[in-house]
Amino acid sequence: MADLLRDMTLNYWNNMMTGAKVTIDSEQRDYEIHPSSYIEGNVLKKFVYLSTETGHITEAYLHDRDGRRIESQTMSVKKSDNGLMITFYFELDINRGVSVG
Repeated sequence: MADLLRDMTLNYWNNMMTGAKVTIDSEQRDYEIHPSSYIEGNVLKKFVYLSTETGHITEAYLHDRDGRRIESQTMSVKKSDNGLMITFYFELDINRGVSVG
């Protein structure tokens, strides 16, 4: 039962996150979530890949289909023209119990 609850919750989270925005040199840019994102056990990993863009990255966030922020991370990364993968991860911890009263 806990596996079913875990799997359904992580799949819901996975489907809810539809895109990303990354701020490079004070300009916010739209990105797709990389298709290699995955669920393993109780962890959901979402990847955002930046290819040839260059500049100073100060923020990245995942959003839903309505543009609402789901998870945001500030950073200070100087990106060259090499690729860069930003990884967001979510770990689900289900605590369960029974109470009779």
